[in-house]
Amino acid sequence: MLGISFSPVINAQEASATESHYQFDQHSDFTIFWHDLQLAVSTQDKEAVAKMMNFPFSDYEHSPMIFQNEAEFLSQYDELFDAEMVKLIKTNQYRQGDADQSQILDAVSPEGYIIEHENSDNGYNLVIEPVDGVYKLVRIAFYS
Repeated sequence: MLGISFSPVINAQEASATESHYQFDQHSDFTIFWHDLQLAVSTQDKEAVAKMMNFPFSDYEHSPMIFQNEAEFLSQYDELFDAEMVKLIKTNQYRQGDADQSQILDAVSPEGYIIEHENSDNGYNLVIEPVDGVYKLVRIAFYS
């Protein structure tokens, strides 16, 4: 009798779901950060999203904090990443900060980005800026 062993076949989708495809160490590149954010949000990987945030996290630059730490964020994840924000991220609704607005209080820096609704009355905008050389979600934008 031959000693043949069979290992279970895992389809590619299952394997990719169990392996980490995030490149946190390369988030100095916005494109890599954005791809990881899209992946984490689309799979509701709240812990991965938390690693892409800067804490404390505020409503806007000079407001009270809404999330002091990761635990507070995780308990209220669905409030920040509601269906509309998820849709904006999935459909690449972001733009780079504008140097012409650099003197405006709470504007996005020219090296930052903003996830933005077409009409700010429909929701809030999120600011992504470099923190210690890597991109992070830093706050809700007061001005866009």
